[in-house]
Amino acid sequence: MALQTIDDDALVESLFEIIRCHGYEGSTLSLLSEVTGLKKSSLYHRFPAGKDDMVKAVVNYVSAQLHQLVIAPLSARQNPPEKRFGNMLTTIKSFYSAGQKNCLLNVLSLGEANPEIKTLLQRDYDDWLKALSSLWQEAGLTPKEARLRAEHFLITVQGALVIQRLTDNPVMFENCMAYEQKRFLQKT
Repeated sequence: MALQTIDDDALVESLFEIIRCHGYEGSTLSLLSEVTGLKKSSLYHRFPAGKDDMVKAVVNYVSAQLHQLVIAPLSARQNPPEKRFGNMLTTIKSFYSAGQKNCLLNVLSLGEANPEIKTLLQRDYDDWLKALSSLWQEAGLTPKEARLRAEHFLITVQGALVIQRLTDNPVMFENCMAYEQKRFLQKT
């Protein structure tokens, strides 16, 4: 029987999709082993602390993507704020498959996830909030208004993902993002 191998990037991407779909509690070692094609012993070899190490690797992977594809472009001033906001919407619609895929913040903020994991998620939320607040200030809002708008936007993203999943309405997320694009241009 041939040994099953998978490179680190492909492994973390597989783990991400499993955890994104099943959450912390539902991502059992048996399921993780089955989907990745690796035996439990191989998973423990790569992730000595087990599921917590796997989840940390996934959170760090998603964090790197968030910073590269969302936060850094929001902060880059070569395009006007409206363009950067629109680009961000396109990116997150793709990342969440038009609302068909869960957000780690949603699936890992409940239950038994390690407090360190919640701290990592909080850091990413804070970074995204700060980038959005800065963008809205650049667009002409006061710091207080900008922060409120950024908080509202992030709540809308999370809420739309949850409600779309609940109602099985395939356009809920898309409609919310279109509304946010229109609202950004209104600047009120």
